[in-house]
Amino acid sequence: MLEIMIVTHGKLSEGLKDAAEVIVGTSSHIETMCLESGEDIQTFGEKVKEKLTMINTAEPMLVFVDLISASPYNQALLAVNELTEEKKAATYVIGGVNLPRLLEAINHQMLHTPIEEAVEQIVKQGKDNLTVWHASAEEKKLDEDDF
Repeated sequence: MLEIMIVTHGKLSEGLKDAAEVIVGTSSHIETMCLESGEDIQTFGEKVKEKLTMINTAEPMLVFVDLISASPYNQALLAVNELTEEKKAATYVIGGVNLPRLLEAINHQMLHTPIEEAVEQIVKQGKDNLTVWHASAEEKKLDEDDF
């Protein structure tokens, strides 16, 4: 089964996991890591590395981070680079975690989708599902419907 780890600033990762569990139920295959305010980055990096190595090494893994090039991202990359070659090859780091992306990953986890296909679909979902709504668009639509 696809393993998921969420690494973020503050408690964002725990909040995302909690929200996902409200929607789809609990999963024992989602881990979280929270970089707390004032926490030493090297210490945090060691915790990330430790948790990554504890996760089932026989399964592919997605590591979600909140911001590209920020401390959680950098520490996740450093930790992944210290995994065995086999595990490193089966691990993907995806930036810009949000609830829809996490739910997409959980869906692929439940479907046992191959990791490469899951990553492709998660990235596609992230690009395709960004929308904007504004009242003026609704008013224009209503005006057009009157004719």
